[in-house]
Amino acid sequence: MPGHCHHRDPSEVTQPVREGAPNRKGIWEFCWHSLFSEYGWSFFWRVALPHPMKTTKALLASRKLDFSASITTLAAEGLERTFGGARSIVGVGFCLKPLNPPCPSGRFNHDCHYLEHLLHGEPTHVPAPCRQCMIREIGTLTLRTGAAFYIMTSAKEILFDVFAPALDVGRFSSGLFVLCRYSLHPFAFGLLAAGIRGWLIPFEKGDCQDYKTWLQADRGVKEEQTEIDRPNRIHIRDILQTAAKEPLISARFERQGHILSLRMTTRGERQANAECQ
Repeated sequence: MPGHCHHRDPSEVTQPVREGAPNRKGIWEFCWHSLFSEYGWSFFWRVALPHPMKTTKALLASRKLDFSASITTLAAEGLERTFGGARSIVGVGFCLKPLNPPCPSGRFNHDCHYLEHLLHGEPTHVPAPCRQCMIREIGTLTLRTGAAFYIMTSAKEILFDVFAPALDVGRFSSGLFVLCRYSLHPFAFGLLAAGIRGWLIPFEKGDCQDYKTWLQADRGVKEEQTEIDRPNRIHIRDILQTAAKEPLISARFERQGHILSLRMTTRGERQANAECQ
């Protein structure tokens, strides 16, 4: 049963370090270029300047993390037990969207036709592009945890949709994020500064390898579809199935800005939906 699935410890999932894993030079290259970008200045004014101590501690803590591992954990005591619910979020890169056939919602956006049209847990029709889509699978599993679901696009939007609300009003405290390995370190830095703990899971194929390709993707230019390797797909399922709380039949997503949040349907709504089918 989902609530009793074995939760793998990150140390159980072993794989060789992929060639092209981030190094210190690449990380500092990212930070240097970001100083002159809109995101860099936005991060400075929204996070670093009003929260200098949190920012400094986050920078020091992020430098101690191992980003060459298959999974990077931003540890917090009892993370596995507390993950799920309104203050948790699952974020995936837009580049997981299928290319052939193409995603019906388009690519460089926060939209998911499948997840936004779920009726009491299961749509009447699954479009062909959605059938093998990891965003559909991860999003459906997320729904039962009560966590928010977020398709990540640009760094600036992640700053204003995730980091800033977490800092300002405590909107999020834990999360699971799937993203390119090149941006693991700066992303972890932002999460730590915002007070968010959780798991960072890198793509295995099709992801950005340097600042130039990352910047193109940040602007929506991404010709490859990214992939998650099998061990990490299993780990994602384990985390989300262990955190499952809500019966799928009474849960659906509701759009709040760029983020999909849990909304529990009433019996009357479910009956009305059933009559419309």
